[in-house]
Amino acid sequence: MRQHISRFIVRRLAALALIFLIPVPAAADDAIMAIDQYKTAKARTLATTYQPVLKQMREEIYHCMPWVGVQKAGIGFRQPKGAVEDDRYLSVWIVIDQDEDARFAALPAERRASAMFSRYGTDLLRRMASHQALVADPNVQGFSVVLSWLKPGTGGGAVQPVNETLAFFVDKQTTLNYLAKRVPASELTRRAKFSLFDGVQDMGRLPLEVWEDSFVRTYKVSNYEAPKGQKCSG
Repeated sequence: MRQHISRFIVRRLAALALIFLIPVPAAADDAIMAIDQYKTAKARTLATTYQPVLKQMREEIYHCMPWVGVQKAGIGFRQPKGAVEDDRYLSVWIVIDQDEDARFAALPAERRASAMFSRYGTDLLRRMASHQALVADPNVQGFSVVLSWLKPGTGGGAVQPVNETLAFFVDKQTTLNYLAKRVPASELTRRAKFSLFDGVQDMGRLPLEVWEDSFVRTYKVSNYEAPKGQKCSG
């Protein structure tokens, strides 16, 4: 059942992308950034060393996170926009299958971003921070989540589809302190580097709130069981 859902998401958004070039989920083999795509030795070493972790992240997202897909080459070690140093963050870019919803559409852009980060972003941070060897590696600066969803009002056919995207980068220590409830959500967002994009337009650092959202951990897809041995942490 989960395979059918994921393939449906890929087909649905890929059909739009053929015309409008919006981010789309990748097939499983294309979800991890290829080692030869990295431009520095440090990044290539990280990608090689933690290839099993990247594959585990891919499988957890595929089997355990409902209604999302991974952007092509969306799992890897990336840098924030405009970075001067070769700081590398374990990064995951997901595309969320968000249907038109009047309540969601009525929210301002920053509130939609806050809702998406609260639902999916914190869950991804928790999954990434569970890998102890990676957390202890001084060459990994922190974690990054990139979340894309269809902007309300642009998916009906008469209007060009546009994605809203939140790109969020935060250091490891702040992440660990937040997940352990040693610092509040306001401190997490204060220390993080993030931007919200309307299509390709960078809207900058809009106000971002984070709250508890248990959807990913509690939602169960009807008639679906994860493969034997697959653990859905987070």
